[in-house]
Amino acid sequence: MVLRVDPASKTMLVSHRAIQGVMPAMVMPFEAAHPRQLAGLMPGSRIEFDFQGGKARKIRVVNTRQAGDIEFPRVESELKAGEIVPDFTLTDQSNRPFSLSSARGRVVLVNFLYTRCPLAEACPRLAASFASLQRRFGARIPSDLLLVSITLDPGFDSPEVLTRYAAANKARPEGWKFLTGDTAPVAARFGLVYWAEEGAIIHNSQTAVIDREGRLVAIVEGSGYRLEQLADLVSSFTR
Repeated sequence: MVLRVDPASKTMLVSHRAIQGVMPAMVMPFEAAHPRQLAGLMPGSRIEFDFQGGKARKIRVVNTRQAGDIEFPRVESELKAGEIVPDFTLTDQSNRPFSLSSARGRVVLVNFLYTRCPLAEACPRLAASFASLQRRFGARIPSDLLLVSITLDPGFDSPEVLTRYAAANKARPEGWKFLTGDTAPVAARFGLVYWAEEGAIIHNSQTAVIDREGRLVAIVEGSGYRLEQLADLVSSFTR
């Protein structure tokens, strides 16, 4: 997972998995053999590359918008890295209004899920990722870091339902908000594509990082990342 890209030094900071017989999982910079291959990379990008001669070669972005036979398209209204995230107001699990603008000055992580999701590798994994972040960054929550999970099923996921779901995930209400209401426009801004099918909601997965000034600075697509990689990404913005 890319944590930072520095075109001037032709390097990218990467949180990588263990390379058997070579090195353990860690965060380290890699110089690109061909700097043009850094174009289009951003924090949160999941990549593969060949490491030869001390340089990263054949850098390629992993297609995380593919799920089985489904290729999730880009959304026209999807925000780009560096853009200010428009303010929105939704209702949290305590049945109180929550506005994104109220979180200015803190780093905000946003993901999208729904409580009736039957796939362990989808919404439950996304919730588990945030639960892991809550444990790891507890001292910084909510003063410096705020977690926000937005439902894709607001017709069912009422504040009461979200309260029970939050409790099941040991969420601290002051630092991890579960939001419901008119969530579709917000989901579209973050590139969510979803629809109801056979009692479930088919959707892609997006985890966004918003900086203290309200800018979108990272998007992690999919849910197949290592929890340590997501923590490394958060650390790169909260230090």
